[in-house]
Amino acid sequence: MSSNKSTNNFTLVVKAGLINPTLVEFLMTFNILICAEVIGIVGIAANFINIWNFKKQGLHDSVNISLTALAVSDIGALFFQLVVNVLFNPLWRRVQLPFYSSTVLAMVFFYPHGYFIRVSGFITAFAAFERCLCVVLPMDVKRIMTRNVAVVVNFLIFVVLLLYLYPEHSVVYYDWLFIPTQNRSVITFFFREDFEYVMTFTNIINDLFIPYITYVSLIICTMIIVVQLKSKAKWRQSVTGKVISSGLSKTELSIKDKKAVIMLTVVSVIYVTCLTPECVLMTVIGFIQDMKVEGPLWDLFLTIYSFSSLLETINCSVSILVYYNMSTKYRETLHMWFPKLGHKL
Repeated sequence: MSSNKSTNNFTLVVKAGLINPTLVEFLMTFNILICAEVIGIVGIAANFINIWNFKKQGLHDSVNISLTALAVSDIGALFFQLVVNVLFNPLWRRVQLPFYSSTVLAMVFFYPHGYFIRVSGFITAFAAFERCLCVVLPMDVKRIMTRNVAVVVNFLIFVVLLLYLYPEHSVVYYDWLFIPTQNRSVITFFFREDFEYVMTFTNIINDLFIPYITYVSLIICTMIIVVQLKSKAKWRQSVTGKVISSGLSKTELSIKDKKAVIMLTVVSVIYVTCLTPECVLMTVIGFIQDMKVEGPLWDLFLTIYSFSSLLETINCSVSILVYYNMSTKYRETLHMWFPKLGHKL
């Protein structure tokens, strides 16, 4: 692989955009530097509480293992997002830094954030699949989806998706760039000769295939769960008044399993709702090159990104509200730690 500097890696000067620069700066500052930062910090604390709560409940249950892994992934996504938010602050342009922030930050922090977002998506999809099995095969799910299976699958998700980070870092390298208008040098990255080929292929996998296969999996599992629960509800109505000597029917779920199914369905819906705008934005960039870093439509990208990034932060932060409102065991465990919370509520 050649290490010669590419002659067309990026443009330092942003061309005239479609959106008023003042509006772009306001949205980037308000949505990302204020709202997303506050929500992200609270979200990190909330996910640490989630990890503590599930640990207290016991990690012998496969659902608790997956939700704990999801909390770990969300913490990683939020941490890197907080750093990216600060570096995307328009005020950085008024500070002379030793690196070209808008390009370097994308490699150093943006991609790790994307890694954890995709890990969260796969873990959510796995948890939804597990609950789908619980609805379809209620008598066999405990045998199929054991604690060890959940541990291995979640661990493999973290490890395998590390491949997401390799292509981007394999086709760039860091070096000094002299800016004549400022009479100074800054650190930035340069593309290697095979950049276009590698990135075209990896973008199809990372920004199209992985996100959309996650969404499709979540939607299919959610639809199956909803249909199956409605079907079982109709069955129960048809046998109302009849005596079922065997107690709980083999086609029915326990109350605990039903609550877990509904809770994870809500988590899946929130994930799809909050992550779809970012996925669509990345898809559009694949077709409209001018929206890439420092392109003619870079201001349009930043405007949309300020909202889609905020939604990503919300997705990684609100799980505690879902668990608290939909899981009796979660509430009881939390009230043991915060007894005053239980009295107030």
